[in-house]
Amino acid sequence: MLRTYPIEAFESLAKAIRNDDESEQKLLVLHGFPELSHFWDALEGVEPSFRWLLENDFRHLAAIVDGLTGKDTAKVWLLKSGYPVLAAFIDAAQGNASAVKMLLKGNHKGWIVVARAIHDKQKKKDKNMFWGLLNFGNPFR
Repeated sequence: MLRTYPIEAFESLAKAIRNDDESEQKLLVLHGFPELSHFWDALEGVEPSFRWLLENDFRHLAAIVDGLTGKDTAKVWLLKSGYPVLAAFIDAAQGNASAVKMLLKGNHKGWIVVARAIHDKQKKKDKNMFWGLLNFGNPFR
């Protein structure tokens, strides 16, 4: 069953994502949501946090991590396991407008806040990578 989170937990998670803010992650843990802190760490590639999600019965959050890193079978698993909101969350975080509409229609505003933070961070990362490839140095130094 999907745990219900207060909007403040989603907002703290979004701040942690946008700003790489460990203090927001500490607040999540302090307020009883360690799985959200581990979720973000797992998405950033911290393997022990991914294992923590699996070992502490947050397989659905681990599936989101897999889905956001390109494993389509994760979305199928979420749908089959009764987590259509989280499958839509993956699509929303990747910029799918119809997924955002579905989340809005279901009043899942917190998941939208986090999806947008992930989407914006990925766009920024992609843009920086693009410009980094074009940066051959300043010939006028």
